[in-house]
Amino acid sequence: MPEFQVSTHVFKVVDGLSLSIDVSKPSSAPKNGVVLVHFHGGFLVLGEKTTFPPHWLINACHVRGWTYATPSYRLLPESTGLDILSDTLDAVNWVRQSISDRVIIAGSSAGGYLAFATAAHPSCLRPLAVLSVYGMLDPASDRYIRPGQALVAPVENLSTTLQEIDAATKDGQVLDGYPFPATPATDKRHGWIRALHEGARYPDVLTRTPGLAEQIVDNGVSVVPEKFRPLFPLSFGLKEEFPPTVLLHGDADVLVGIEQSAAAAEKMVSIGIDVHLERVPGQGHGFDAKTFIELNAGDAQCDDVATRNSLRRVVRTLEKACS
Repeated sequence: MPEFQVSTHVFKVVDGLSLSIDVSKPSSAPKNGVVLVHFHGGFLVLGEKTTFPPHWLINACHVRGWTYATPSYRLLPESTGLDILSDTLDAVNWVRQSISDRVIIAGSSAGGYLAFATAAHPSCLRPLAVLSVYGMLDPASDRYIRPGQALVAPVENLSTTLQEIDAATKDGQVLDGYPFPATPATDKRHGWIRALHEGARYPDVLTRTPGLAEQIVDNGVSVVPEKFRPLFPLSFGLKEEFPPTVLLHGDADVLVGIEQSAAAAEKMVSIGIDVHLERVPGQGHGFDAKTFIELNAGDAQCDDVATRNSLRRVVRTLEKACS
């Protein structure tokens, strides 16, 4: 493996927090070389910048002389969606000013949504490419606006849990990271994630607009106020000049359904955006981070050659966008 140096930098101080970014730079990285900025997952409610690192992607960056960077960001529900988006934009701007302006914006799960929303924001300079790995891409889709759809299993005392979330939006301590729980079933914030899904509250909490999801159901996404539209990039942020995009998703994902990426790809194609949808057969949420996958090893070293080949196609597509 190539040699690399890891460093941590504060890119922003806000709400009493020092938001930081971990930078992993290979010795072969040229001046103004490619930097892949990856936002972590956790449904916007939990997780840290080191949560479930995609080793296959980090190693692929190092082999190609690319720098890999992963920032922290504030979390729901104590912070708003616009707060979080400002953090991701500031992280990318820091990378451009401090390392290189040749940037790929990437993320997994909630991070895939943030990568998309960041690249679509009017203030964001066009990156080389966007990579969304099983991203929860559209908060205005049926999955997030129609109540009664449990995540894994129904929430006991749903109304009480939703009240906890409402209280946290008003008086909760702002966080920029929360360790992924060892026992999710008993973790309070994990319960909040399930309640946000089952109660269809993501649009409401992102925007601090009670009843917004219901309004979208009744009248369509056009009811979203102008200032919150950057949080709905598939509805308002796509233009033909959007950067080349790779959407990676397992077709057995029960936490963030592949329809999120499939619908995004269909819309992007209709606009004329260069998009590659990589469907990984039989794989669920987090498939690429559950085991150590080395793309440069022979296929005999991998139990699932189809998965390895899918990841190789993703990297080749990113290479093409950077050439």
